[in-house]
Amino acid sequence: MAEYQKALDLTNDPYPLAALGQIYARTGKVEEARKILAQLDEEAKSRFVAPYARALLLTGLGERAQAIDELDGAYRERTGAYLFVIKVDPFLDDLRGDPRFEALVQKIVTPKNGTK
Repeated sequence: MAEYQKALDLTNDPYPLAALGQIYARTGKVEEARKILAQLDEEAKSRFVAPYARALLLTGLGERAQAIDELDGAYRERTGAYLFVIKVDPFLDDLRGDPRFEALVQKIVTPKNGTK
């Protein structure tokens, strides 16, 4: 938690904020995690907040379907700067095995032109 807080202090980037929120959720600090989600939603009114960041936090809160919706939206709208790590990001481990998530991973990691 300290490292993500430090990253947040240095960058004011939504990603470490969302990661910190996921950690709060996983350690039973659900109220704090929900406050961070509300903060991300408020920030999204005045600046870009990557759907991937929201997906991280939603995953920690156990809102898997909504997290996958966020990731899918990022893919469809081409706003997924972090999507390249979707296959290995441990923050998304709870989504693994979900057919929608696995299909999305395949769309992202499979080359479009048919080459390997």
